[in-house]
Amino acid sequence: MAESADAIVPAQSTDSTKKKSAEVVKAQPAPRSVDEIEADMAATRARLSETLDELKVATNPKNVANRQLQKVKDFYTDEYGAVRVDRVAGTVAVVVTVVIIRRSWKKRH
Repeated sequence: MAESADAIVPAQSTDSTKKKSAEVVKAQPAPRSVDEIEADMAATRARLSETLDELKVATNPKNVANRQLQKVKDFYTDEYGAVRVDRVAGTVAVVVTVVIIRRSWKKRH
């Protein structure tokens, strides 16, 4: 694929000191044949098809649920598979606190 590139080309200044300045000139892409354009389109279509297939797999509800379950397991276990007691205890403490607050709230109102 031919892409345009910027080139810095020195340009003559018109002032009396004859200083040179740099200006950016856009390089024109080389003309492409119909076959080259069609080949680029086919390659783009193939990449798009692969990307869509990957998105279908990634967004499958079963796969999303499995990833989330794995995140929870990873949070509560260490790299050796042992339970992280501190995290389990922290979660239990939060749940118990929420239950107590909700019950006391219901009794008052």
